[in-house]
Amino acid sequence: MSLRPFTLALLSLLAASHAMSGPRAWTNAQGKQVQAEFGGVKDGNITLVMPGGQTAVVLLTSLSAEDQAWVRQNAAKAVVPVSADPADAQRIPWEKRRMPTEVKEPMFYMNIKVVKEEPGACIYESGHFQFKSSAKLGAILMKDVCRAFESTYELVRMMPWGIVPKPEEGRTKFQAELYATRDQYLATGAPSWSGGVYVRNEKVFRMPFNELGISNTVGANGAYYRKGEVNNDTITHEITHQMMHEYLPYMPVWLIEGLAEYTSNLAYKGGVFSVSGDGVSFAVKQPGSRNRGLMRGMRYPGGWIGVRELWVYTTDISTRNEIKSSNLADRKAEKERNRKLGLIPALSPPTTMQDLASRYRSSHILAYFFVHENGGKHLMQYFDALHEEKKKWPVFWEQVKTYNEKLKNLRPTYDAYRKAMQEFMQQPGVKDLGDGRFSYPKDLAPPAPPPDPPKEPEPPDGTDPDAVCVKHLNILLNDRTLEQLDAEVRAMFTKNGLSL
Repeated sequence: MSLRPFTLALLSLLAASHAMSGPRAWTNAQGKQVQAEFGGVKDGNITLVMPGGQTAVVLLTSLSAEDQAWVRQNAAKAVVPVSADPADAQRIPWEKRRMPTEVKEPMFYMNIKVVKEEPGACIYESGHFQFKSSAKLGAILMKDVCRAFESTYELVRMMPWGIVPKPEEGRTKFQAELYATRDQYLATGAPSWSGGVYVRNEKVFRMPFNELGISNTVGANGAYYRKGEVNNDTITHEITHQMMHEYLPYMPVWLIEGLAEYTSNLAYKGGVFSVSGDGVSFAVKQPGSRNRGLMRGMRYPGGWIGVRELWVYTTDISTRNEIKSSNLADRKAEKERNRKLGLIPALSPPTTMQDLASRYRSSHILAYFFVHENGGKHLMQYFDALHEEKKKWPVFWEQVKTYNEKLKNLRPTYDAYRKAMQEFMQQPGVKDLGDGRFSYPKDLAPPAPPPDPPKEPEPPDGTDPDAVCVKHLNILLNDRTLEQLDAEVRAMFTKNGLSL
């Protein structure tokens, strides 16, 4: 597919009506200019809206570097952006959102469709999920499993965080894989201690039968059946991750896990979550015969590790990674200072199951605090900021993809130049002067240097992509220190008669 020059693209105008914020001068790489309003960005293309309302779609990389930088900074500011999030129309202002007292399964989506039932490969579908199973499941069992999944979908949708769950990009349904044996499950690369996992880069939830409460023996018609109540704890935890997929790259891991533990600890029975009793898991004497949540099956009672310690688990729940700033310039300066001082990041000590239990419980405690503090105001405002943040990054990641492809194409040229320089430096009379400088006899000529590498794409708002997960935490902190926040958490739990 060939791309037309910028000037030709402007001739192929499409009629449309868009109300935009105001025109600006757009310049292409050849210096041609046009006055137009910004109509939005999608898949590496931007829409320009002419004064008469006509539009033109042009390749972002065909514009000047200044225009590309402007688009990155203003990707979410188009009045009618081409890449507008469909969830925008369904979101309501945070001050009008309310915490539900209970959430029931969405009956409309409970019809189970058998897509395929073959040895080792069965596919079932509900309203929002496609289930791939390594063995045949009985009809009643499949309905119970579907109920747990669809109820969690409805739970996350009904929470006042403004999340409108939708399948990951390129899919019409959320993907779940169920495995008859634990060996099959572990063969996918799942953590050995896990009872289920949402794999973010593959966009799929995986779980072995034994964690679902399914019998370990095959019943009539070669199908597996329920041996008791379907265990929804791990389902709810991991599916909460899946429902929040779009937001996960912009959140610290302690909050990701904390909210998933929050939902998975809600009392659940027969497709109904009781949200009003969300503090029962912190009661000194818990009702029922077992704890809930991801860590329910472990013999390690988790304890409160404190806000300051929890705050450093930003990117991995098993590894400390304190991130003090999300600003790219600050991060580069810090790394350069550490390099000059010879400072090496301290390695985290080996993680024990007791450590994990405490981190998950502490994440749950802090998430519970934010859910209830001031009616959940700061948590709702935080998610509103994430909703806008996630709109800014698609253009950048497209540019990263293009940048990496250009580097890949240039690598043979760089490798050839490096080899040629090594051979040149061995020539008689050539001296290495250090710092990349060298001298050589007049009768010799060094190899011609390769083309300059492409310019690295600039991330939105000068944000370090590896630190964006801490960018909006000031909303949750609300001008408090970590010590002040810790004291408020303890005070809330004491007041409510709950145990840390």
